[in-house]
Formats: sequence, structure tokens, C-alpha cells
Amino acid sequence: MPLDVLPVQLRSLVSLFSVNIAQYKSSQYDEANTRTDFIDKFFTLLDWDIANNQGFSESYRDVVREDKIKIDGSKKAPDYSFRIGGVRKFFVEAKKPSVNIKDAAEPAYQVRRYAYTAKLPLSILTNFAELAIYDTRIKPNKDDKAGTARIFYCTFNEYEQHYEFINSTFSKDAILKGSFDKYTEENKNKKGTSEVDEELLALVEEWCVELAKNIAKNNPNLSVYDLNTVVQKIIDRIIFLRIAEDKGIEDENLLLSVTKNQNIYEKLIHLFIKANVKYNSGLFASVDWIDKVNIEDKVLSHIIVNLYYPECPYEFSVLPVEILGSIYERFLGKTIRFRAVKGDTHTAIIEEKPEVKKAGGVYYTPQYIVDYIVQNTVGEKIKNKTPQEISNIRIIDPACGSGSFLVGAYQYLLDYHLDYYTQEKNIKSALKNGKIYEAAFQTYRLTIEEKQRILTSAIYGVDIDNQAVEVTKLSLYLKLLENEGKEAEGWLFKYSDKTLLPSLEDNIKCGNSLIGTDFYAQPNLELTDDDRIKVNCFDWDGKDGFEETFKNGGFDIVIGNPPYVFTRGEGFTSAEKEYYYAKFKQQSYQLNTFAMFTEQGYNILKTDGIFGFIIPNNWLTIGSMKKFRDFIISHTGNAVIVNNLHKVFSGANVDTSLLIFTKIKPDLITLVESSEPGHYKNISSVSFSNLLGEQIIQFKSSKNALSNLIIKKIETQAVVLGNISTVKSGLKAYETGKGKPIQTDKMKKDRIYHSSTKKDKNYRPYLEGKDVKRYRLDWSRQYLKYGDNLAAPRKPELFEGERILVRQIPSLPPYSINGTITIGNEVNDINSMIIINPINNYSLKFILGVINSRLITYWFDITFDKFQRAIFPQFKVNELEQFPIPTLNLSVKAEKAKHDKLVLLVDKMLELKQKEVTEKNQQLKTMIFRQIEGVDKAIDKEVYVLYNLTEDEINVVEG
Repeated sequence: MPLDVLPVQLRSLVSLFSVNIAQYKSSQYDEANTRTDFIDKFFTLLDWDIANNQGFSESYRDVVREDKIKIDGSKKAPDYSFRIGGVRKFFVEAKKPSVNIKDAAEPAYQVRRYAYTAKLPLSILTNFAELAIYDTRIKPNKDDKAGTARIFYCTFNEYEQHYEFINSTFSKDAILKGSFDKYTEENKNKKGTSEVDEELLALVEEWCVELAKNIAKNNPNLSVYDLNTVVQKIIDRIIFLRIAEDKGIEDENLLLSVTKNQNIYEKLIHLFIKANVKYNSGLFASVDWIDKVNIEDKVLSHIIVNLYYPECPYEFSVLPVEILGSIYERFLGKTIRFRAVKGDTHTAIIEEKPEVKKAGGVYYTPQYIVDYIVQNTVGEKIKNKTPQEISNIRIIDPACGSGSFLVGAYQYLLDYHLDYYTQEKNIKSALKNGKIYEAAFQTYRLTIEEKQRILTSAIYGVDIDNQAVEVTKLSLYLKLLENEGKEAEGWLFKYSDKTLLPSLEDNIKCGNSLIGTDFYAQPNLELTDDDRIKVNCFDWDGKDGFEETFKNGGFDIVIGNPPYVFTRGEGFTSAEKEYYYAKFKQQSYQLNTFAMFTEQGYNILKTDGIFGFIIPNNWLTIGSMKKFRDFIISHTGNAVIVNNLHKVFSGANVDTSLLIFTKIKPDLITLVESSEPGHYKNISSVSFSNLLGEQIIQFKSSKNALSNLIIKKIETQAVVLGNISTVKSGLKAYETGKGKPIQTDKMKKDRIYHSSTKKDKNYRPYLEGKDVKRYRLDWSRQYLKYGDNLAAPRKPELFEGERILVRQIPSLPPYSINGTITIGNEVNDINSMIIINPINNYSLKFILGVINSRLITYWFDITFDKFQRAIFPQFKVNELEQFPIPTLNLSVKAEKAKHDKLVLLVDKMLELKQKEVTEKNQQLKTMIFRQIEGVDKAIDKEVYVLYNLTEDEINVVEG
């Protein structure tokens, strides 16, 4: 509808309300009529298809009216969910006009609870007489006033005045054009904003600490393993039942009722026994020792009461399973252990698991990454097929964690089946055969039986952590029951006598995806019971694995986010490493779990199967992964490699890529860049044979053919740096088990050989990587005791005489290389490299001028593509050795003159850089800086001459 027509229709609606305002504000005029007469029409004017007149499938209709649920005595649930492409954008909560929107705290708290729990940034409360917009990132509190977190308010007679703002922010067109997101961003970071997953994670951790401490205190014979098990089990059961209550599947206040009297845990056990009969899934299965654990009432009462209104700010009926999964994923990174406190060795604490600490944190996969991988694996596999044709599809996540990828895959399958069954040609048959039922007028849902069938036939997972296995099952159960409620109860088992939840024991298994029972065949293997538990061998094709699947060739789809851990150092036994080296044929000496999981994923995939992982992007460029890289290139087809230029994991500094391929003969490989979440740009499609000959998988050169010509021109007129000089890395001061005397963890932690003063002749100035700047040193006044006491001291002559130091971490272009000259006795760590002993009369200052130049940054950027690693772009000795230095015959007068001219300019640059640091007068400092810029340009000009670049080529480099 044209924009100039809308205000006229809005004026008519406002006029109708104004004329009959007394009638509409009377108590007899209810909420249902308000929605039909005014609110539906108001949002229709904003181009929302309220009645689904376009006939979109259930998964993609614009507006969903939520099922009504009873909570604390009255019907509650957001009246409208406004969506784009099936994704919620905001809620609208409707009230009748007699409700005072401006001053009544209860309706505001209600809509804020819904939207905060659903992790929506903004939502609307309206009775048409008034309209209020709330920032629903601000955590709601039961004592909040109506105006708390309200960012806009107007009455019906002000709609015309504010129409442009409302339309440009909340209309469907505005959301598609990004105006809603822009307005959301402008109102971000206000006082009190927080994320529901962060808050709920803190709450779950608090409960676990309370439970663990109390159970440990009252059950002194419980092992730490059993303590972790019972805490996880109780929390899972309580959360599941609380969500089931809010969905109307369980009686209202079911859990709360057990807190009214004593012996709460005993009463909870009775609830769990009943739930086991009803759900029959293993989640509530009775375990004798768990049932007999002694827990004090005050702890359980505190947890349960805080799950209910008004203490609880969360509305569990709208809590997305994906958010619960993100909470659990991070919680899985923690473990309960005992610590001695005042002589008591049984005090429970929660801390990060050693393997998580080693990996640098828990990498919970954001939903947009899950969606992309699922779309391009599951979506591709089932495209244009009937439910019958995909009835035997099997999807596996070999490191499932909290189940985020499996939940995403399951949701995709549910949507696909519902869309198929609700097509006009299929709907009668689907209704007749119990695949769907009509939940409301022309609103259809899959029957519980069909959802169970899809889950148990298609979704599989493995994880080494038993807690993760239980959480994955819980996540899948909650997804199964999503959108089920009291009003649908009559349809749940119309066609079957099945229980609510199917057993997932054959689907989600606990084991080590990388190690089979052949591990035990290693000679001279000695294992403790703790070692066996840690290793947790798993045979994929064995009876305890997925024997039937492998009789049929393997899995159709492998997806996931595997752990990223180097096997060097602590955390892995020598027996594990030996096993990995023998089993995984595409790995180098630097074993990393993500690469082994990728190889294993390929192995368990059937021919024509599709693979999709998110993994670190260092495999694209580092030399030690060339064997792995070549295997992927030469053994897969339809490969897509997405390099993420943005930070994907909020809690961990790791550069990532997405790897998707089909297990078929190799063909074209599509290179894609993602500069921001959810945005993907195809760079090029490259023949696999072309990439096989390359040292790295190159993104930059794919964008510009002229760049390749310039790079070749530079290299054909040069000698590599490693052929005319010695290039070495710096020393390593500390490593447990190295040095004389042998270093301990404590020695390493205390940095015992470092000092702020020169204690004796063995103490030398110590340079970290950050001390090495472009054309200068910035010593941080540290000394290091140099000698055999160090883990890897290097030869002393590396730290004597004139030499170039080059920092391993480059700066952003146009000047990326940070190199300088030193002649002192400083020692430098492994974060900077040393160039020494040039031959053929090359001056180190000449070499420094070349490598610090703009042209060599251009060559470096394109050749090694380091800046596709946004967080830690490093380069190493083997790469520095490849730097192209102009080939000069210094016995020829003209060439000697070019060499010496560059040396003079570098001398000047070193002098100016030192002056810049010491100069106190700001005006003089500015003048020196301008001189530096001038000398930099002069050096660049000389370097262009050395490589015979044309003006056009120079323009490309500088452009």
C-alpha cells in the first residue's frame, strides 16, 4: 500500500476510536475485540500480513499469534510475534483500552519478561489508546515502574504526529531495509542492559554451586564424578519441568507446590517418578543412589522459588532452546571439584575444566553460523525431496556439546516437513495420516508422533563428556516440545500410544570420537582407571556405536564445531599422541584436534555425504598444515571455504573459517568472505588443481589478476632473504621440563629469571615482541638471566653485533613489517626474529629498507594473506626467509649506487625515529613526524626502482 494512503486510513481508525472512546474504554470491551477492531488493522497499515493472506507456510508467516498459557492465575503469552523469514524481530503485547498502559507496572513487566527471555531487543505494549516501546535488553525486575526501560510512548491521537517514526522503524519494509536494527543499535548500551543468556548462565552457575556445596557437605562418601552427575541431573530435570509448566504440558506451579512443606527432595523424587512414566526418555529414569542423596530443603526451595513469578524475570514459554543451549554450552566448560578448606577436604567449588582452559575458552557457536552450515549441508541434501525420500537420512555431530548443531538440523527438518505437508496438494493426506493437525483455523503443526520419528531416525551425536550428552538430549527434547501446549494436548497422541519423549540412547552417545578400542592394542600401554575414563574409547562401527549406519555406508551429513586444542604439552598422554600419529594420515607433527575431527568426519561420511564444520582459519595458510590442506583440496567436491573476517566467538580469540564439502571427486572450490555476521561474499571459484600447487589457500590474489603479475615481477628480480642471510627465531625463556635446572610450573609462573635490574653479568636486556617497532626499539626495562637455565636459549652469537629484529605480528597495511636494527647485547624472545650475517656485501640497512617498504607489505599481504586472520596474524621464520630482496651486483657502480642510496635513507629514518621518541616539544615532534613521512616516501620510491615497477603498477600497489 502506498505510503501517502496510509495516514488517511490511520486517521480514519483514530477517528473511529475517538468518537466511541467511552464505549471502548469500558470494562465490557475486551482485549480480543481490541485486537480485531484496531490493533490488527494498525499493523496491517505497517504492511504486516496479520491474517497470512499471502498463504506463506507455517515456518515463514509474518505474524504468529502465540498459544495462550496460564501463569500465576491469568492467561499470558505475547499476543503477536512479528517475524522476517521465520525469525522473531519483536513482540506486541495487547491489552484492552481500559488498562492504563502509561502507569500500570504489570503489563510492562509482562511484555519485558517475554522479550528479554526471547532475547529480542525491542517490543511493544499497546491497547490502541496508548502505545509504548520498551528496550527489552534491560533485565526486568518485579519492582520496576511502568516507565522503566520505556524508550517511546504516545497516545492514539498522537499516532499521526509520530507516524513517520513508527512506520520507519516497525513496518515490515523498515525491518527489511535495516531501519529497525539501526534504531536498536542507537538505543544500545543504556544503563541496565544485559543479555538473557549471560544472566541465566550466572543463575545456573549459582544454583550448581549451592547444590554442589550442600550435597558434598551432606554426602561425604560421594566421589567428585558422582557429584557432577547428580548436580547436572537435578538441574536438568527441574529446568525441563519448569519449561513444561510454562508451556501448559505440566500443571501450573507443579514444582512450586513441593516447596510448601518439608522433605522437598523426597517430594521431587515422586515428581520425577511420575515424569518418567509420562516422558519415558531416560531424563527422569530412577537411579537408586541419586534418589537417596541427602539435600537440605533451603537450597532446593531457593532454586525453585526463583524460577517463578514474581521473583523470576524469565518467561520460560518463550525461552528459545538455542539460548538455553548457549547457556549450557558455556556451563559444560566448568566442573565441580573438591578443595580443602579449613581441614575439610570435601568442600565443592566450580572451576574451568583443564581442557577448556588449554583451548582458550568455550566456543559456543552463534546461531547464524549454525544456520549457515545447516542450510548448506542439510538443506542441500534434502532439497526438492519428499519426506519418504529423506526418511533414512542420518545427521551426526561428532563433538555435539550442548547440541546446538543437532537442534539446528532438527529444526530445519521440522520446518521442511511441515512446509511439505501443508502444501495444498498434500494437506488432506497429511491430516489423514497423522503427520499434521490443525492447531487453530488454517494453522497446522506436526504431530508429536511425526516429530519423534524425525528426531529418532535422523539426529545423532557423540561427545566425550557425559554431561554434554545429557544436555544435548535435554535440548532436543525441549525442541521436540517447542510450540506444544495445553490447547494442543488433545492432539499429542491422537494417532499413537507413544509417550511424550522418545529414548535417545541409540542416538546420542558418550565416547571419544577420535579414539577407538584399538587404542588398547598399543604395546606397553599402562592405564589407570582415571586414564580409561578420560580416554573413553568409542568404536564408530561397533555394537556400542552406530553399527547399522556403517553397514549402510556411513552418515549422510557430518556437522559441528569440534574442539580446537594442540596436543603438544599437557593434557594428552604420549600413548594418545602415538595413536593419533598412527591413525590420522593427513596430520603433521603439530597435531590439533580440529584437524583430526575433520579427517574423522570425512572417514565416517558416506560417499555423496556432505560435511560442514566451523574451524580455525589457520589451516588456510600455515606451512605445517599443507598436508591436511592438500587432502581437503584433492579429496572433496562442491567445496566451499568461508573465511570469517569478524570475531565469531565472543568469549575466545580465535580466527575462524567454515569448511563445507561433499565426499565426491574434486572439482571447483568456492572461496567466500564474511566481513560481518550473516553477510557472505563470493570471492571466486578456483579449480582444485590450481590450489594444489599453492603454498596457501589464497583469498586476496583471487580478487585481482594484476596483483599476481606484480608479485611475479617482484619475485623474478629478487633473491630470497634466506639465501643471502641467516634468519632465526628468538629464545624461549620458559617451558616446564626444560632448562638446567629443570623448570617447574611454579618457576615458569613466577618468571624466576626475569628482573627489573641487572643482577649480574649474566643478566641482559630482554626484548619482547612488542618492544620491536618499525625502525626503532622500545625497551620495557626488563632483564633476563641468559644461559642454559633457559628453556631454549639459542646460540649466543645471535644476540651479538649488528642484526635486524623483525616482530612476528605484522601491523595493518600499508606498512605491515616492523623491523629495526640493533647492535647491543639485547636478547629477544620468540615473538621477534633475527636477520644476521648477510653475504655478497649486502648491508643489513639495505635489507631493512626493503622489508619495511610499502611494496614488500603489498607482496607480503598478497603472498601470505595473513590478514584473513583478523585476531592473531603472525608470520614465522620460514616465511621471513622467503622475502624477496632485489638481486644486485655490487661490483657494478650503478647498482652499488642504488644500494648505498637506500642505506643512507634508512640511516636517516633510524635517526629521525629516535629523535621523535626523545623530543618533548610537540611542535618540533610534529615537524619530525612530517620528515619521517617524507623519508618513508623516498624509501618507497627507491624500492619501486629496484624492482623496475611502472607507474601503473605503482598505482596498483598504492591504491
